[in-house]
Amino acid sequence: MIFVPPPGAADAIMEAAEAGLPLIVCISEGIPAKDMVNTWEFLKTKNSRLIGPNCPGIISPGKCKIGIMPAHIHKEGNVGSCRARAR
Repeated sequence: MIFVPPPGAADAIMEAAEAGLPLIVCISEGIPAKDMVNTWEFLKTKNSRLIGPNCPGIISPGKCKIGIMPAHIHKEGNVGSCRARAR
């Protein structure tokens, strides 16, 4: 998870991708648009997926939470999961 001040967030994202992390979650807000354009171009050459920036993170209730959302308001269920069936 990337949670650094905006001036260093783009470099932190690229460093994580360079290290081969398959999933990068960036909750930092206020990253300059030009920095993110360059970061996005860089990420196209890597096998990393970026969630964010400026997001609360991701959660799978009862399994994993990465970010700043309160876990107690999320409950396990079949909405948005592989267990959900088309009707």
